[in-house]
Amino acid sequence: MKMNSEVQKPDDATLILRRLLNAPQELVFQAWTSAEHITQWMRPDPGMVCPLAIMDLRVGGKFRIQMKMPDGEFFTAVGVFQEVKAPERLVYTWDWEKDGSGEEFGEVEGKPSLLTVEFLQRGERTELVLTHSRFATVESRDNHAQGWGRITESFARFVEKE
Repeated sequence: MKMNSEVQKPDDATLILRRLLNAPQELVFQAWTSAEHITQWMRPDPGMVCPLAIMDLRVGGKFRIQMKMPDGEFFTAVGVFQEVKAPERLVYTWDWEKDGSGEEFGEVEGKPSLLTVEFLQRGERTELVLTHSRFATVESRDNHAQGWGRITESFARFVEKE
């Protein structure tokens, strides 16, 4: 049975996605936070690949997720973990590198938004609640809604086959 993500836009700067996953909480948390796993499911656009992910999973630790379009254009997300409560909750900033094509951390755009990801145990399943807030524009929020929708689809396929 396929369960699609529920998307809410409570205000111009906030996006909430909910998805019930047929996978246990520990597995879902591990898949979301492991660099090795992220490169397998982070697909915000059709044909996009994720050649590199770096995760320093601790408060104050940084992450970097490099995504590449079929035409060679890079979209590289970076941020800092503000809260890490395994396997239940993560809070981290989300910003974009200006270039993003290298293998090291690069110069950022400097317009960070905030992600709160909750992994709620629902019996044998896990409810993923992703709240992305502090968007500078409605357009940015709506673009991220599309991307996160595709990412949660890909993520669900990944964790439900594990």
